Amino acid sequence: MSNIQIKHISWDLNKSFTISRGSKTTAETIEVKIESNNFYGYGECVPYKRYDETIDSVTSEIHKLKPDIEEGNINLTNLDSFLKNGAARNAIDCAMWDLECKMKNTSIWKLMGVTKPTTLPGSYTVVLDEPEKMIEDVSNHQEFPTLKLKVNKNNLHEILTKTRELSPNNVIIVDANEAFNIDDLKSNADLFVKTKIDLIEQPLLSENDNELKGLNFPVSICADESFHDSSDLAKMAHKYNTINIKLDKTGGLSEAVKIVKEAKKLDLNIMLGCMVSSSLSMLPLLPLYEHADFIDLDGPCFIANDRKNGLIYENGMMLVKEDLCWG
Repeated sequence: MSNIQIKHISWDLNKSFTISRGSKTTAETIEVKIESNNFYGYGECVPYKRYDETIDSVTSEIHKLKPDIEEGNINLTNLDSFLKNGAARNAIDCAMWDLECKMKNTSIWKLMGVTKPTTLPGSYTVVLDEPEKMIEDVSNHQEFPTLKLKVNKNNLHEILTKTRELSPNNVIIVDANEAFNIDDLKSNADLFVKTKIDLIEQPLLSENDNELKGLNFPVSICADESFHDSSDLAKMAHKYNTINIKLDKTGGLSEAVKIVKEAKKLDLNIMLGCMVSSSLSMLPLLPLYEHADFIDLDGPCFIANDRKNGLIYENGMMLVKEDLCWG
């Protein structure tokens, strides 16, 4: 018999986080804690309005499964039969993985047969703002190997040109969060090439992305809002070159493991991405680092006070310490 606890945590941010859809000054997360035989497993998720999720709706989803989880009827092998992909399943799935590590007295690295890194290249997200403020943010974070620019269709030439001038050797990702239409994308193709943009993330509304079919675009295009789990993979291969794996979309690490195996067969590049949240949300993705073409796990960079034993961001790198709050 196990016990599951569910907690809503509001994390203050160190700055307003703005994308094309809006701004926020806190990160609203749900923590799941599963206890069994005095061992504890933790998972965290971020309910996302874009996917019709709220703190209340996700908490309700988890509560409905609470009796079966506590009685052992639901486990890592069958969780996806009881709950659709999304934030609720992610928190439960990751808590179960963490509990498994604790009960077997091992690490997630040994459990999955992956070499544990000591450092991984970091990324930093420059949030949407006035161009001069975005350029200042770029200037202050050039040590990060990857810079991701949150944009809409305004001021693109100034933002991209100055960013590339300041950061000639950085990987630069342009993330539109569905703010472009197909004409915006095409009309800026030369600019993207001239400024050597490495990736364009979710340029179009997901419901309009059929317009990408057959588009021989000169820069790799990544699916974020259009891609959730392995059932989407076949559709992605005809529109995108890259997919963004976020555990709050896949419904946890278990589905993400399945995705990376199938994606490579379809010649899709992989980004490991995140919502703005604590290190507890980042760590379950790290065992997939060997499959990643892009790593974008900077959520804790915006948390005013991250969890104890979380990731450390230093000189643009993520330091993966021995004592971590998950796995």
